Amino acid sequence: MEKLTAENFREKVYFSDKRRAVLFTAPWCGFCRSMKLMCEKAQKDISSVEFYTVDIDAEPELKKAFAVAAVPTFIVFEDGKPLNKATGLMKKSELYTLLGAETRA
Repeated sequence: MEKLTAENFREKVYFSDKRRAVLFTAPWCGFCRSMKLMCEKAQKDISSVEFYTVDIDAEPELKKAFAVAAVPTFIVFEDGKPLNKATGLMKKSELYTLLGAETRA
């Protein structure tokens, strides 16, 4: 999963014809590591979605812009606009529902 910064966020997320999934994380967050692994697996299953991460400690302006109060926070963008948002550790089925995709076994 590619890391996003304040400098490349607009280009990668706003200007795309694909759905984008952005996981807001922190290096000290254990649940974030679990969610990142789940997203990496989902990335292999769902070709219609591109996955990214944002380190909230390194990118506080993005944390503020998207009102990220806790991590992990997951925001799905479509046509450059937030479509779905969830905070906390999710089950695989919940993640796929948030992404608008079917769960694969």
